[in-house]
Amino acid sequence: MDSFFTAEFFTQNRESLRRGLNNDVPVIITANGQMQRSGDSPFAFAQDSNFWYLTGLDEPDLVLVMLPAETFLITPVLSAEKQAFDGTHDLDAIKRRSGIGQVMGEHDGWQRVWEIVASGSSVATLASPPAYWPRHRLHTPPYRRRLIAKLKRCNKQLESTDVRPLLARLRSIKQPEELRALQRAIDITCDTLSDVAMPKTLQSARHEYELEAAITHGFRGRGAAGHAFEPIVGAGKDGTTLHFVANNNPIAKGDLIVLDVGASVEHYAADVTRTVCSEPMSKRQAEVFQAVAAVQDYALGLLKPGTLLREYEKAVVGRMGQALQQLGLISEISNEATRRYYPHSTSHFLGLDVHDVGDYQAPLEPGMVLTCEPGIYIPEEGIGVRIEDDVLITKDGCKVLSAACPRELARVE
Repeated sequence: MDSFFTAEFFTQNRESLRRGLNNDVPVIITANGQMQRSGDSPFAFAQDSNFWYLTGLDEPDLVLVMLPAETFLITPVLSAEKQAFDGTHDLDAIKRRSGIGQVMGEHDGWQRVWEIVASGSSVATLASPPAYWPRHRLHTPPYRRRLIAKLKRCNKQLESTDVRPLLARLRSIKQPEELRALQRAIDITCDTLSDVAMPKTLQSARHEYELEAAITHGFRGRGAAGHAFEPIVGAGKDGTTLHFVANNNPIAKGDLIVLDVGASVEHYAADVTRTVCSEPMSKRQAEVFQAVAAVQDYALGLLKPGTLLREYEKAVVGRMGQALQQLGLISEISNEATRRYYPHSTSHFLGLDVHDVGDYQAPLEPGMVLTCEPGIYIPEEGIGVRIEDDVLITKDGCKVLSAACPRELARVE
């Protein structure tokens, strides 16, 4: 598959970052490195999304240095063993892809950085997250912390400016190339879901992992890099766990199956959910499904320029409360009662990351891409329903990018 991106795209992104800073402070940003999986085996490499946005490069341990009149990359030293197993840096390819004509080795590059940092008082970079996020139980990558520590060893008085807010602003408004990559990822996801949801496929699947395998085959067979995130295939009660990724349980006849998946194309993520069933839905299942579909229609009508997501979420929760009351799940409408059966937000930004960067306090603007994914989860009944589409904000309202995948894959009868 030909790339949607040229060196000009990445060059323009760097220029936009430089203009946004509105000063002459040097910008120094590191790529991700490889993380140990076990022994001497690494996890599959995943590039830092901001670094890729500025360079288009997937190599680990590179460093980008941007000065007002000079931009260069620093490549790490590779041992003979590393070169034998993984190859060497293709400097010409790095230059062509990134549009950066100057690539330095580690010694010369860092000598130049020391000169820059030692004579200055500040640097712009990506601030480091906490080493551990208790809420998500996530250990965060150490690369930004390591870069900042290395810079401060040269100049202990060095102050750093965090460029994440500016990059989030730039990345939240999708450019034409990004929209083409996103649409391709979404189309692959929709085509695959439509195939997997065929009655013959659903009726032959005895375990969740069989559907996961079919989705993986569909993504790769259509040219995607793979999954943009861990696929969710939750049958019956498993579908009431929002991020159920084990995908290893049996599928019982008549189970609703939540398929929350997204293909990855040139780092851009689709995120589409369909709730399906190998048999016609029971009356109760159909009621819940239709309630979720009605709430999604209401939410889509609110997604337009100027909408504030905090007000939008409040309105959608209110409408969901009405639906839950009609279903007999709650007696009085309140946020607490509604959240028992609808515990997540309706929308998040989508792009280079499946939960992409964006300002949730600012009004929506044309060019932003979000999901719209209401759901109802009833563990005591073994019923989970989520419907998720990917939506582009336009000047007049919104466009559903995943409209090619009908909600009625669920076989509502």
